[in-house]
Amino acid sequence: MYKLYNVKAWGSISIHCLLEEMEVPYTNIWMTAEQVRAPEFREFSPLGMIPALGLADGRTLYESAAIVSFLVAAHPDKQMSPQLGSEAYGDFMSLLHMMSTELYPTISLAFGGNAYAQTPEQDAFIVETAEARADTYWKLLEKRLTKATPWLMGRDFSALDIYAFMLSIWGRPSETALHGKFPAIAKLAASVRARPKLKAVLESHGVLELGGYPA
Repeated sequence: MYKLYNVKAWGSISIHCLLEEMEVPYTNIWMTAEQVRAPEFREFSPLGMIPALGLADGRTLYESAAIVSFLVAAHPDKQMSPQLGSEAYGDFMSLLHMMSTELYPTISLAFGGNAYAQTPEQDAFIVETAEARADTYWKLLEKRLTKATPWLMGRDFSALDIYAFMLSIWGRPSETALHGKFPAIAKLAASVRARPKLKAVLESHGVLELGGYPA
């Protein structure tokens, strides 16, 4: 059985939703920000970051995209990705890693309070630049959704849609503003929120309703 180390509305929400959609056994371990920052947590997650997924053999996975990749490969019968090794799977992986390595960190920078800034003026510049940069990635996803409706992989709901939804709840300057700029993203988010298996999970994270994540 898996162990999910989880913080409400943090990056573990994508893994929490995926586990629920796949209906695989797991234990959910709610954590606070203080517990995540504690040195003891690095025994499970060497980077001291959420999410972390404990495996049956005692090992722990970290990095959200790596955990998604592992779960869809470990449970191909759940059909949360295209067939492993197929061309469509390569497309799936490209989108997953674009979101995790480009969009995700850019959104994080757009929240401000950056360690890279030495002055408030520098921080404001980073926030403005990051918001604009994030929009370029959202435009890529928006364009794809207008061609491959209703989901990022076309007719088939997949882990990509959960991942994109997670990122959208952190939209800057707000989720509502993001939806106003990108109507296809708004439609995807509404469709994810409407999935029966995810209602309880999204309620537990406080994001079942639009704008649940504090701006």
